[in-house]
Amino acid sequence: MPTIGILAADLVDEPLRRHFGDYSEMISTLFGRSGTEPFKFHTFAVYEQEYPRAIDDCDAYVISGSRKSCYDPDSWIARLIEYVKELHTQQKKTIGICFGHQCMALALGGDVAKSYKGWGVGVHEYLVVDRDSFPFVESTRLRLQCSHQDQVTRLPNDAIRTLQSDFCPNAGMRIDDHFLSVQPHPEFSAHYAECLLRSREDKLGPRFSLALDSLSTPTDEIAIAKSFSTFLDS
Repeated sequence: MPTIGILAADLVDEPLRRHFGDYSEMISTLFGRSGTEPFKFHTFAVYEQEYPRAIDDCDAYVISGSRKSCYDPDSWIARLIEYVKELHTQQKKTIGICFGHQCMALALGGDVAKSYKGWGVGVHEYLVVDRDSFPFVESTRLRLQCSHQDQVTRLPNDAIRTLQSDFCPNAGMRIDDHFLSVQPHPEFSAHYAECLLRSREDKLGPRFSLALDSLSTPTDEIAIAKSFSTFLDS
């Protein structure tokens, strides 16, 4: 059974954590819903400088989301960026989600910034630019939950764009056969996304109602979970 190291870059706020678990639990649940061969998960709280003793202690890695920005001056973020570079050098299978996507892009020479478009929240639709990266997505478009202000504004030179939208042109990337990352949150349930939205209503202004209405839209997290599982196990 392959071991997946979850590099947890944040905690879910209480009281949401009591109801939905932490990001690491959401990620392991997402993979569990894929129906593919099971993985063994080990969580490392990288926001507290916790890492495997050796990169090869895990067969592959997933970098979670975070409320922080990958360009923030926190020492733990700087260490994570260096770890991403080492994962790339060692060609370790790695998946990045939201903050993880941005860290991977920044570590390998891309650019990340707070978007002038403001918050991306609710269910967004993305064009699947690279179908090979998501073999279980049957359409050229998919819908997923998102929650972010930062965006990858320039991909690393050797990255292939995999997802895009008018709101987020660089919503996914792949580098060779070992790095795959997405800006949206396939691990978020609609219920969790709703609670998160309500906790940020004052910050979102008119976007709040539009995002809340979007939560009734069917999403494609199972197809993404299957694609992620195949990527990590190939």
